Amino acid sequence: MDVVSSPASRTGTLAATASTGHSVGSLVAAWLGSFSESGHTRSAYSRDLGEYLDWCVRRGLDPLSVRLPEVQMYGAELAAATNPRTGKEFAASTRARKMAAVSSWYTFLVRAGATDANPARDAARPRYDRGHSPTTSVTEGQAGAMLASAGGSEHRTLEPSAVALTLALLIDLGIRVSELCAAEVADLGQRDGMRVLTVRMKGGKVRTRPLPAPVASLVDAHLTERDAGRDEPLVTTRVGARISRHQVSRLVQRAAAQAGVEMPQTITPHSMRHTFNTIARQRGAALEDRRDALGHSSAAITQLYDHVALSLTGDPAHLVAAATGRASD
Repeated sequence: MDVVSSPASRTGTLAATASTGHSVGSLVAAWLGSFSESGHTRSAYSRDLGEYLDWCVRRGLDPLSVRLPEVQMYGAELAAATNPRTGKEFAASTRARKMAAVSSWYTFLVRAGATDANPARDAARPRYDRGHSPTTSVTEGQAGAMLASAGGSEHRTLEPSAVALTLALLIDLGIRVSELCAAEVADLGQRDGMRVLTVRMKGGKVRTRPLPAPVASLVDAHLTERDAGRDEPLVTTRVGARISRHQVSRLVQRAAAQAGVEMPQTITPHSMRHTFNTIARQRGAALEDRRDALGHSSAAITQLYDHVALSLTGDPAHLVAAATGRASD
């Protein structure tokens, strides 16, 4: 929640004063400041807490005085609500994150002395399979087709060089869309005779990733076309603005459609990270090397990516279908 641009209905709640003398707004800002190393988490938690505070306002509740029953009621309403962007119910993982954001804020308030207990600590949270990932991916051949068609693709807001570079960074390096959008020309460099890109990841991590020759050529083409300086974003639009997450998402879906991927609307920038991992694994890259390249906090997360791909290709359904198909001939 951006405290400065909060809705008018929330203004009174933000201005309310806690027992410590701090306003609710300042306590929100201080809590969000603790996520300074992860802009994505801070942004998501900001929206989540803002929604909760708006819910409190609509019901005339003081968020500093609520107890477990009220938070439990909020969770129940989340379960019955629909996502305004999709018109579908919120996924269990999304609802769990929203409840986690509320609990995290109250934990901070307890530590700050602004309240005596965390009313969300014992609130029921949705159960979901953490070993399941809904992320779709594309095959090695489809990824190659997406890259091959990128350079000649006409785009309303992006030059062909930006389109080609964006897809190459997502597929060949497997970086997150947030990392791509935040990359600067100044992050480029050389090490051990290789062109490299410093990638600033979640949680304050920094990785130096090599730029394979084809990717380095795309970088040079895009920068030369713009005559870019070191204080500019790495990838920009036709008018010189930093590329946005929305533009990248639309670009990926469009490239997937051009490559003949079925249901291209399900392909996301995150799909490209799964694709990177799958191709790297199939080509012999070690688990630890893939984990480090993807910036995962543990090998278990990378193994989840592996599990999704391997469980589909190794499912016995393929064997049974082949057997029953032969029997019916």
